[in-house]
Amino acid sequence: MGLALPPWVVDAHNNIWVLGAYGILIGGLLPYLVGKWWFGSRSRTKDGVHSKTAGIFFKDITEDATPATLVSSLSKGLEVEKPHLLKRLKLDDIRSLQEQVSQKLGATASAIYANLKSKESKIAFTLLYAHLLRVDIPSAPLRSVQKDLLLQMPVLLGSVLAMALGHSWLPTTIEIMHLHAGFTQAIVPGKSNILQFPLITEDALEGDTSSGLEKLLLLVKDDPNRARGLLAATSHISRLDVYDASFRVVGERIITPGAFVQLTFKVRQVQLLSGSPARKEQTPEEVSAEAAADAAFLESKAEVEDIPSYQPQWAHAPYWPANRKASWWCVVGDLKTQKIFVPPFKFTDVPWSNPEAHPNRDYRTYKLQFQAPQQVGTYTLHITFVSDTFVGEDQSVYMTLQVDDISSLGADEQMIEDDISEPEEDTLAGQMAAMRGGKVKKSPYHGSDDEESTTDGDNDSDSDSSDSD
Repeated sequence: MGLALPPWVVDAHNNIWVLGAYGILIGGLLPYLVGKWWFGSRSRTKDGVHSKTAGIFFKDITEDATPATLVSSLSKGLEVEKPHLLKRLKLDDIRSLQEQVSQKLGATASAIYANLKSKESKIAFTLLYAHLLRVDIPSAPLRSVQKDLLLQMPVLLGSVLAMALGHSWLPTTIEIMHLHAGFTQAIVPGKSNILQFPLITEDALEGDTSSGLEKLLLLVKDDPNRARGLLAATSHISRLDVYDASFRVVGERIITPGAFVQLTFKVRQVQLLSGSPARKEQTPEEVSAEAAADAAFLESKAEVEDIPSYQPQWAHAPYWPANRKASWWCVVGDLKTQKIFVPPFKFTDVPWSNPEAHPNRDYRTYKLQFQAPQQVGTYTLHITFVSDTFVGEDQSVYMTLQVDDISSLGADEQMIEDDISEPEEDTLAGQMAAMRGGKVKKSPYHGSDDEESTTDGDNDSDSDSSDSD
């Protein structure tokens, strides 16, 4: 099978042109494309934002950051990330919209706009806050720009979250997570979560910022349209139900200093208007089967339990410009110090509770690994599950992490622990441990010192006997 080439490529009088084309392609265009990719990748952080954007967030994010100041920082970041969208707009295009946003923000508006130096950042802030305040935008081009800016929010908020986690600020971390759900449902953090239900407006709430089922039922009681909308949305608006949570160490009955701890939690989604499903009494066989399944998952490397029959579905998010799948963060914090104890773990694909189809296991198990503190003691931790889609649906669990001294283990357990922890002498870890004066295990491929000395002694005796003969 041959390769057919056009005659002009192999003609002798075209050699100079063909070679010139190859030279331009290989010596010019290819290095340009590689260089563009290389320097472009170096200009972005691992969170996917421009390094200049990360610098803005690093300077702006403080421990006492408010939703308004966070949106202000995001606006400055959008000026770097989306300059082609914002530069083509003028302040006159959003003048009326800016007045409406300022009026709803109140006294803080002038200080925020004064802190935004460029035209582009002011336009971005106005469009973002207009979304949170549900201010109608009559202009189609402005709505298109607003949509593109909103779709950039998950990436920018991820970078802002990384800045807060770098300082281990617990309140700021949760505030940033709430902003995810606020942008999804178009609700300013601090407003009533009832606003995420269909046909519920701030005018209907009459300035009431309270949340709760009683208030919602009162609003739909005399309005059939609201009641129908609420019933239609309940299958897509959920709250997280924490079935169980515990700290475990594989193969150990207690947690010792520096041990690798597994935080395992079992969660499911339930309809917002319903309570937690009642737990049915299990037979001894069912309890044994569940314990075996938990042990197998704990010993596996997977962080999420496999459920082959799970079918994901989209969440209720009418104000978000794309389909949205609900996710949650598991945040482990210390309320005494207001610090993050373990970096947050984000998870998704939580099944809906269905006791009829799955009477024994209608939840999903997740696990988060971290290292126990080096100090012996009792640690009271606050586990918060924060949704990135639904507003005001945080779930909290208080748990105690008991770290005991290794002397609490039995003699046999300590011997097993020592045997596991000591590296073999012919491994790199063993050589490093020996250099530090630590204990190492003898290699199974070499004889022990006692065996060698015994052999040497036998050889010497054999030598002496032969001499005497």
